[in-house]
Amino acid sequence: MKFTVDRAVLLKALAHVQSVVERRNTIPILANVLLEAREGGLRLTATDMEIAVVEDVPGVTVGRTGRTTAPAATLFELVRKLPDSAKLELDHPGGDAQMTLRAGRFDAKLAVLPVEDFPSMTEGKL
Repeated sequence: MKFTVDRAVLLKALAHVQSVVERRNTIPILANVLLEAREGGLRLTATDMEIAVVEDVPGVTVGRTGRTTAPAATLFELVRKLPDSAKLELDHPGGDAQMTLRAGRFDAKLAVLPVEDFPSMTEGKL
């Protein structure tokens, strides 16, 4: 998975989905956000097993489709602290336990959890 997006666009979407992220960390995957880069763009999903928030992010250039999870609070804070005009590139080659976030000279690696651990949801039900 690889995509490029404006900081402001991603920050707005992350702020929305992270509002339901599990804070107690009794189940580690619930502290993560599911990122799905696909032909139509980027979709972010977060849940606390009672409420799920799904956000389609506009203005994303997808270089490689794929799915991964990332710690929602950490990703949000990193994106929040970058300059307003930053263009972000997120890259997860697949099979790796890390995702890379780049913006100009900034480069960070985030630990990811397997997508298979993220709760599957259907319309109206978790």
